[in-house]
Amino acid sequence: MGRRSAAAGALALLSAWALASPALADETSVDGDTVRTTAELQVPGRRGHSDPERTAEASEAEKLWQYQRSELCLYTPASPLPCPPADPTEPPLSLHCDEGEPIAPLWRRARDATDAEFRYGWTLYAGWSCPRTLPVFSQEDLRLLKIEPLVVHQQPAEGPMLLNKPVIVYVEPVERDLRTVLLGTYGVDVHVKPVRYTWDFGDGTTLTTSAPGRPYPAFDVTHMYEEPSTRQITLTTTWTATYRLDDDPTHRWRDVPGTATTTDTGIEFEIIEWRTHLVDE
Repeated sequence: MGRRSAAAGALALLSAWALASPALADETSVDGDTVRTTAELQVPGRRGHSDPERTAEASEAEKLWQYQRSELCLYTPASPLPCPPADPTEPPLSLHCDEGEPIAPLWRRARDATDAEFRYGWTLYAGWSCPRTLPVFSQEDLRLLKIEPLVVHQQPAEGPMLLNKPVIVYVEPVERDLRTVLLGTYGVDVHVKPVRYTWDFGDGTTLTTSAPGRPYPAFDVTHMYEEPSTRQITLTTTWTATYRLDDDPTHRWRDVPGTATTTDTGIEFEIIEWRTHLVDE
């Protein structure tokens, strides 16, 4: 009787929860059919959000039905079937959700006209299910972000550079935090980290390193020019990223599949040959 009373109480609360009230339309796939419902949105962390305009745009046919999620049996005397011997108050052991907690069963009732009362009882429409999978922040999404490039540093800083003498190059490997919106709805924090550096020395020579290099007196990343000329050094930085969705109830940082790159070109400098001459004193 306790569970019946609780179910009756839940049903009483539904009288104030008519389809005309502001609610966010939801989509639930059942046996290949998709129905628009006024149940809570199946995205973790967004329960209870409302969209009055979406409800106002519901078709006349849709207004003949009302949906409600409940762990308790919502069968009533007007329902064609009684409550099952074991009410579905717990999800089945076979149901394993990768994201979030299982969602309670979906119940449905009908009425004859949009201006009529819901005189037909509640029936079970869909059992326990997993929440809608959160969207993935992809490599394409990452590459749309405006990541500030790392700046080329070279020593000597401005030139001229000497033939057959090492030119030191390095960057400051700064990680960056970015903020964006995915699919126009989901707020996302993105953390990017430089992991690979490709140096183009302008003379047909390139060098890729996992180390950012260091300034003098270190000689971690260097290059020697063999012909007099005017050159510029270009750095392409490869970034990996992690992201966190606002709607993720676990607030977990996840790896972005793939990488993004940025490019910076240093100042132009001259390469000269320094020759020594013997002179009489």
